[in-house]
Amino acid sequence: MKIFHFHTGPFSVNTYFLVNEERGEGVVVDPGGNQKRLELEAQRAGVRLVAQLLTHGHFDHAGACAGFSRAGLPLYVHKADADKLTGSGNLAALMGYLFEPVRPDFLLEEGEIELAGLPLRVLHTPGHTEGGVCFLSGDALLTGDTLFRRSVGRTDFPGGDPAALQRSVQKLFALPGDFRVFPGHEDFTTLEEERRENPFAEFSSKKAGR
Repeated sequence: MKIFHFHTGPFSVNTYFLVNEERGEGVVVDPGGNQKRLELEAQRAGVRLVAQLLTHGHFDHAGACAGFSRAGLPLYVHKADADKLTGSGNLAALMGYLFEPVRPDFLLEEGEIELAGLPLRVLHTPGHTEGGVCFLSGDALLTGDTLFRRSVGRTDFPGGDPAALQRSVQKLFALPGDFRVFPGHEDFTTLEEERRENPFAEFSSKKAGR
């Protein structure tokens, strides 16, 4: 699997292409905006996008979803965040931005899926939102707004839950081995690095009684 990275939308979301090089197919994760540019980048890379995945339903991660849906790309989001894409829970109105509502085609739950011939493990990681998920494939862990480099996601928006986020981050830290971490904003990191350096790791361990 090859990973392409782009910044999109008003808050510089990390948008990713996960690409099966053998098939020349890929999925776009968190298309926050700039649909035409993403389509051009896919064309330049010789990648046929076949689906779009959301780590959660906030507008800054989903700004290009309606356009991609019209272009024929099925949209996947966790079932607990599906209503955000058609209602106020996407935060666009709260932040003063426009957002085109879009209905998802498939509702995710924790478990295994395959898209573009790529095996993907869906990890339900609520806390930032009720339906936040992370995607695990090979040595890559896409964490959305659950886990960042040296930080974690906000819980002060509607649907946020600090206790749930603690459990979700502990769940990621408990994964066996190391993974490259591709968050929803800012810099890349590794899971082992975050186990050592993320201030929330120590806080979570104390909360868990370790």
